[in-house]
Amino acid sequence: MKVGVPVKINCNMLIYKTNTAFLTLHVYLIPCDPGLQQELNRRQLSSGYRAIQKPHPEKSLKMGDRFILTADLDDAKIYPENLKLRYKSRFPNFFEVYIKKPDTDFMLSLAQKNERQPVWTREIRKDEYQSTGHKQVEHFVDKHQCDLIARVCNTGPILDNLLREGVIQQEDYDTIGIIPTTQERMRKLFSGPLKAGGQAAKDVFFRILEEKESYLVADLKRKET
Repeated sequence: MKVGVPVKINCNMLIYKTNTAFLTLHVYLIPCDPGLQQELNRRQLSSGYRAIQKPHPEKSLKMGDRFILTADLDDAKIYPENLKLRYKSRFPNFFEVYIKKPDTDFMLSLAQKNERQPVWTREIRKDEYQSTGHKQVEHFVDKHQCDLIARVCNTGPILDNLLREGVIQQEDYDTIGIIPTTQERMRKLFSGPLKAGGQAAKDVFFRILEEKESYLVADLKRKET
């Protein structure tokens, strides 16, 4: 076995934004670790940030490599200049993106240092980061909690994806998974991880429901009209 060979791993890109007139993003590049992702979700939410959900890098990246984050806006300030991909179970470093007067869609790109080809590029749309100042609307999963508890069937794949996205930890996954009925699993999910994770966790849960319980979500949406 060779010693010191770089290891390629699957990674997540996590983006959190402020609710202020100017825009500050905290952008994390971390190894796929549901526990770490859940901890970051809770920490950022408690500090007044909100997650912007974006697809993660499709290709695995090398541990120990350095990466640069760029934005296609002239007035965007990004610190630090580069970050090293490493595993830190607590307090991982992040890119801070500051834009004083954002008023348009823009692109974020991640590239390995000294390489031109990005390994990850995503559009950050204006309606995703702007604060409207309006009263917050009740979240879909809160509004339809009773129906979701009664009617969701595919709890297994839903739990798999919640673990993958960092909304629940392995302990939550194991505890909820052995509950005998789907209704009790859903009650436990609502009273535990979804309540603790707040808006960011519910956003992820809703996105998973749209995929795994598409007919149910469509029916509940029709009832709102």
